[in-house]
Amino acid sequence: MAGLLTRKDREQLYRWIGKECHFILLYKLRSNGGNSEMFHGLCDGKGPTVTVFYNTDNNVYGGYLSESWKRNKTWSTDPTSFLFQLYSNGKWRAKKFPYIRDKGNTFWGGVDHGPWFSDLHSFVKTTDRISNYYSLDTGDLFCGSRYDMAGEDAQTIANGHNNVTDLEVYMVNAERLDTTWREPLEWNMQFFQELKSTIAEYEPFEEVKITQTNILLIGQVGSGKSSFVNTINAVFKGEISSRVCTGGRSNIMNSLTEHFTKYQVRDRATKRNLKFRICDSQGICDSQGTYRNTISWIKDQDLISMLDGRQPNHYHIYQVASGTEQGFVKEPTLQDRMHVVVFVIDGSNINTVSEQLIRKLKEVKDVVANKGIPHLAFLTKIGKICGLVEKDVSNVFMSESIERAVDRVAGIMAIPRNHVFPVKNYEKETKLHLNMNILNLEALRRALLLADDYLENQSHEEQESAQKLNAKD
Repeated sequence: MAGLLTRKDREQLYRWIGKECHFILLYKLRSNGGNSEMFHGLCDGKGPTVTVFYNTDNNVYGGYLSESWKRNKTWSTDPTSFLFQLYSNGKWRAKKFPYIRDKGNTFWGGVDHGPWFSDLHSFVKTTDRISNYYSLDTGDLFCGSRYDMAGEDAQTIANGHNNVTDLEVYMVNAERLDTTWREPLEWNMQFFQELKSTIAEYEPFEEVKITQTNILLIGQVGSGKSSFVNTINAVFKGEISSRVCTGGRSNIMNSLTEHFTKYQVRDRATKRNLKFRICDSQGICDSQGTYRNTISWIKDQDLISMLDGRQPNHYHIYQVASGTEQGFVKEPTLQDRMHVVVFVIDGSNINTVSEQLIRKLKEVKDVVANKGIPHLAFLTKIGKICGLVEKDVSNVFMSESIERAVDRVAGIMAIPRNHVFPVKNYEKETKLHLNMNILNLEALRRALLLADDYLENQSHEEQESAQKLNAKD
């Protein structure tokens, strides 16, 4: 699940901290659970952090530390720390409460405690959800013993209680952009036109004699699979596109995508369909933090039939498949199969992704690998990983935060780092942006290259089989 801080919230916190920085979500109460050892395992030694409480009355408040959280069983003093309020009963009310000089300790470091400021506590050892909220400690809540509350108190800031729907801890990172971690792209119109032409003129590996390549997208609900289809369609249409419904349902655990659909991309300039199809599938539902606490996705036989090319276009994923339904392909050819699989990974929560989702992704990857289908990963929502990339996508290969996220995805999926590609889907934009187009087309080009590797392998296998038959004759 992504962090709840908005861009407006972040920019206000940047101003209070006093430098350009970005936030990386380390710990989320609803996803990681109310366990002090889990909190310290994820947050200790990470440097400056922002802790945010989301009160049940739509009050949002928290605290900033310039020092690391630790478990040394002692009080520490951070004179640059502060408490803050962002919202009061759902309305914007940004206020900073600075440390009062020489007033003493500001935060406690103990393995038995969650985030614990002198005037703002969380929980001891564990806290469980009651209905839809967590009841956190109210001792010394905004009492003003260490921080200048300027006349505010627990009642005016939190309505007198500390019941929260969530709590988040973000690492505050000052980004450096002086070195590159991957060869940068050329961020100019000429390179864009060359890249676009390469994809527009793409033909599947010639010796297999198929007319189209199939790219299958697999990922968590809300990771940006369908948005990627829209993004590529927009590039070749020349304006923002919404061919595929995106967003979520009223039940956020359910995938909006219910049909296995093969999307054809049409180049408006040439008025012809391109030689590949992007296949969208149901999102993997991770109900971590809910009462179900399970992973929900398609059955194994449906995944296999999808990879083998048996499922017809627009197949309703939730129906029980027997393989005899109308449109099912009984004897799929190479053209029907999936030729490359792209795992679409939400970068905004890569550090808090649940173990059960990691297991599911690895299980799916093993099925894909056992069939000899090449696979790679697209890292989405990179603007939420690094604020400087949000402002200018051309910073992507200089961002240390993006590099760490790429490393994390490569580790989770057990794939080479050069098989992980950052992408930035069109989501808030109303016009196309050159650098976004370049980044996304480069990722698509890499997927097509891997698809051709698969097709070349299939061609060699067919040739070897034919040679063996000829030898027998």
